[in-house]
Amino acid sequence: MKQFASVRFADVLAASERAAATRTLRSAGAIVTSWNEAAGRTYARLAIAAPEASERSRAAFPGARVDAPPIVVLRVIPDAPRRLPALAHAFAGAGRPAGVVASATEENALVVEIDARTTQLATIVTLVDIETGARERRIEPVLPLEDDVLASFAGSVLGEPSLDATRILEPYVEAILERGRA
Repeated sequence: MKQFASVRFADVLAASERAAATRTLRSAGAIVTSWNEAAGRTYARLAIAAPEASERSRAAFPGARVDAPPIVVLRVIPDAPRRLPALAHAFAGAGRPAGVVASATEENALVVEIDARTTQLATIVTLVDIETGARERRIEPVLPLEDDVLASFAGSVLGEPSLDATRILEPYVEAILERGRA
């Protein structure tokens, strides 16, 4: 089974810095599967061969945040910009959900980092809807979501709490396709 991690760099990395980071992470046993930027930060999703790869990645980048399993990073864009301050307060204020690791604003959006083991994605989406007015927003994942996070969210929305990652077909199809290419 594949294991994943995420890295958050405090600044936006230039292409040459990303290339150097990719080489360093590879030597630590982590393969970068995606890069993205949000709120003046650079995020990377990593496939890791073994748990010690995340520790080696932390050691290689002491100023970065490395999470295994990866955090969920969302960009929330309210349709009405006037709702952004209330949204930011809901995710940065004293009453924020326990799983919110960090949040930051950018132009017309809020970027929220979440530990989905502590606070489910469905709870975050519900809070966003309360603060923005039901469905008057756009939510974009900054990093790809883990299968278990997606399954939990889908189970919540569908009223099927037993839905888990083993019932998601795509990872199995991907494995079959990979074998067919070999």
